[in-house]
Amino acid sequence: MRRLTSLLLFLIICTSAVAQEVELFQSFNGRFDYLAFGNTLNNQENGPNAPCEISTQSSAELNLQPTQTVVAAYLYWAGSLDPGDLDVTLNNIPVTAERDFTLTAVLAGVELTYFAAFADVTDIILANGNGLYTLTDLDVSANLNLYCPRGTNFAGWAVTLIYEDPALNLSNVNIFDGLEFVNQEENELTIVLDNLNVIDSNGAKIGFLAWEGDSSIANGESLRLNGTLISNPPLNPANNAFNSTNSFTGADDLYNMDIDVYNVESIIDAGDTQAIIDLTSEQDFVMINNIVTVFNSEVPDATVALTEINFDPVCGNRNLEIMYTVFNQNSTAPIPVNTPIAIYANNTLLAQSQTNIAIPIGGSAIGFEAITIPSEIPADFTLRIVVDDVGNGTGIVEEISEDNNEDTAAVHLLVNPEFLVNNLEICNAVGNEIFDLNNAVTIIANTTEVSFYLTQEDAENETNPILNPEAFETESPLLPIFIRVSNPDCFLIELVSIGVTICPLPDATITLEETIDACRGRTLEFPFTVSNENGTDDLPSGTPIVFTIEGILVATAQTQNVIPIGGSEDGIVSFSLPENLPDSFTIVASVDQDINGASFVEELDETNNDFIATVNFLTIPDIPTLPTLIECDLGFDTALFNLRDQDELAISVVNGITSYYVTFEDAFAQTNQIDDPEQYSNISDPEEIFIRLENEVCFTVSSFLINTENCPPIIPQGFSPNNDGINDVFNISGLENIFENYNLKIFSRHGLLIYEGGPELGLWSGIPNSGPLHQNELVPVGTYYYVLELNDPNFTRPFLGFVYVNY
Repeated sequence: MRRLTSLLLFLIICTSAVAQEVELFQSFNGRFDYLAFGNTLNNQENGPNAPCEISTQSSAELNLQPTQTVVAAYLYWAGSLDPGDLDVTLNNIPVTAERDFTLTAVLAGVELTYFAAFADVTDIILANGNGLYTLTDLDVSANLNLYCPRGTNFAGWAVTLIYEDPALNLSNVNIFDGLEFVNQEENELTIVLDNLNVIDSNGAKIGFLAWEGDSSIANGESLRLNGTLISNPPLNPANNAFNSTNSFTGADDLYNMDIDVYNVESIIDAGDTQAIIDLTSEQDFVMINNIVTVFNSEVPDATVALTEINFDPVCGNRNLEIMYTVFNQNSTAPIPVNTPIAIYANNTLLAQSQTNIAIPIGGSAIGFEAITIPSEIPADFTLRIVVDDVGNGTGIVEEISEDNNEDTAAVHLLVNPEFLVNNLEICNAVGNEIFDLNNAVTIIANTTEVSFYLTQEDAENETNPILNPEAFETESPLLPIFIRVSNPDCFLIELVSIGVTICPLPDATITLEETIDACRGRTLEFPFTVSNENGTDDLPSGTPIVFTIEGILVATAQTQNVIPIGGSEDGIVSFSLPENLPDSFTIVASVDQDINGASFVEELDETNNDFIATVNFLTIPDIPTLPTLIECDLGFDTALFNLRDQDELAISVVNGITSYYVTFEDAFAQTNQIDDPEQYSNISDPEEIFIRLENEVCFTVSSFLINTENCPPIIPQGFSPNNDGINDVFNISGLENIFENYNLKIFSRHGLLIYEGGPELGLWSGIPNSGPLHQNELVPVGTYYYVLELNDPNFTRPFLGFVYVNY
């Protein structure tokens, strides 16, 4: 119990692990069975209290009966080591692993790796026969101190041996191997065994090669087959299946490894095709290395081979003669007569056949089939023959293996090139008697090369080919050309004719002035002429025209009328030039070309549709600096300005026409012109006004400021407040809404103050608001004196004077 308690303290395994799934490795069918022998290298069960040492060799006996013949023998060995020891010695013969397995787990915070290895030792067993077998040179001492404290130090070996015995029933023996584990952290393991075909359960058994099981740990440990708990007491109790025992010898000192076999007749049923192994462990660390199943089986195993493929190597031949052989080698029952056979090209069904005899165990049968390959199948394809296939991938015969029913072969047919040819004609266009001979042939399939010749003999012998078929020049009205179309296997020769014919076609040209003077920012008019001088047919109306600068479209036009042979048509196009152009550039006018660059009209000459003109930007002198216009404030910082006052200075350098605008953009584009520049009322103070000066050459834009100023008010000498609507108030011009802080005082002729007010009272209406006359009545007719203080820094002295009030 102390040892068990210690194991509980040290055996802690993390769930993060690397392992290889146990899966089918090899299958045997016939009167076969298996046994296993081997031994541990542990001198006692491992654990924290055991010595941390493992031997490098051990021995085991092989005792076959006289009727038992070795079919295959596979050596497995394993241990606590990373990397694994993959070179060992068996009966003094070196053995190197052909396959190996690893399992990595974290135990008590330390990552540990375990290994298992495999080698085919059939030749060694056949050479030595019965007797003692010793495995040496299995050394896991490196870093063993990492494994011992955790109770997982082990090493051992076993031979799984398949033998034949005439007294046995026909059986299917499967070997599954890998390296998977179960422990207290990952306490459930399920392994699904496929490729089973159970005829009956008589003699059914299953065997295990496992590592690291402890006889003293039986905590939550179980082994189930198809949900049924299995055991072999007293050697393998139900709660401790992996307990360092050997079912073949009855030994219970196979420390930390198990060679166990169980009779499962009561669990396996006829018709089963898989077995489900479930292992559990709440403590013990158990690794499964291989599983062997032995079940009665009387099932064929059909395979097929394409033994010969014959066909006449003639171009265009698609007939094949196929010879094939159906085998029943790895089987336990005959293949029934009329087992279906399907033949495919890639995945297309070509033909169906069937076996005409029952093929015995280990026997074979030969078949023949003549097939015509359909035209839709390419020249290179994979020929597939499948036995036990009704033509859609479905079989009707139950077999040991359904994965070995097919054989394939690559087939290459000699097929003719497929193509169409057509004669070529070109109108007698100017400089256009050049043919692209490639346009005379349309490739359909199975073609790798096309060449052109002037004679049949040259085409057949591949001599004197036309070297420039894409630019073949001739003026002949009719010329035979021989086209050789070929692939690596076959060729065909076809005759076509090419020739030059007379066709009625127009010939559009366009002209501009060779040099054009332009002005930046001004909409320009480009006169042009479209001609049809050399044409042999009318040029239709609506023929497109494009104008481009450095490949960028700037304008479009089209002909307005049908232009007869020898005729022409004038036109004009208006557009604005981009601002980023240099002072001198070229513009290209192209007739018979749309905005996408496509031609619209078939012409005699397609090379003379462009005209290039040089455009020069001209300028006029800049407007001189213009003075600020200042007018008296009429109220609210507004005034009336005569902008034309600037004309004389603006045109002093160059003659032209002026116009005025409130924004530079309007001045440049000549939009939203100020309608009445002689009486312009400003909208801000100060305000920038833009002037445009232009003449027949170009234009220029400048600007100047307009500003208001406070002028001395104009004071009348009298008024008549009689409510006749005329001169009813003391109307001082240039005062209201201009001087915001003025003060007006009115005095009687005796010097008495009778009125005082400012902007808040408005203009004086003749009613006193102070002194002896303050009775809300008009003052008497007479002369009165005023003092007007503007309270403006530009007018520091008061305005003094008299005003006569009359009715």
